[in-house]
Amino acid sequence: RTPGRRSASTTGRMTTEPPLKKARLSMNIDHVVKKEFQGKTFHELQSAPLHGLHGIAAWSDEVGNKLKIRSVRDLGHWRFFLRAQAMVRLAEEEIEGHRSRTSKLNANKALDKEHEGKSLQEILDLPPSALRGLAGQADELLRAFKVHTVRELGEWKMAKMAHAISTMADCETDDVDKHS
Repeated sequence: RTPGRRSASTTGRMTTEPPLKKARLSMNIDHVVKKEFQGKTFHELQSAPLHGLHGIAAWSDEVGNKLKIRSVRDLGHWRFFLRAQAMVRLAEEEIEGHRSRTSKLNANKALDKEHEGKSLQEILDLPPSALRGLAGQADELLRAFKVHTVRELGEWKMAKMAHAISTMADCETDDVDKHS
């Protein structure tokens, strides 16, 4: 237990004041963000341009804009990344050839019509444009990030990091001494 400070009151008597709170901050993600973004809050980082993430070049901001990804938050919450990520995770549990004849399990709202009815494993090997709403030009744009398939989109390290930063922004307080 930390003792309080002693100080003289206005009456001259010594009183014990509660100890000063001192924020103990050791959290950092400096290896994930470029130098100019180190020390920023999660809120500030999620508003940063894509090139704020270590490993993403400045030219990526222009490519991201074409995909309607203008910030780290946009990337972390990009519906095509989130859908691909879900498919990657669920494909790990898929049992080949085990679909029940009465099953109605599908991802039709996430896929172009021509890919409906395929297994998750088959979908993962398709180009990202197989996802409903992503035009064919998105394949070329995503190749600039070395993303060629739905699987690679769902496993994209920078998108996962962006999602983590954005998620943590919801857990962050403005006052580091405040719990909630």
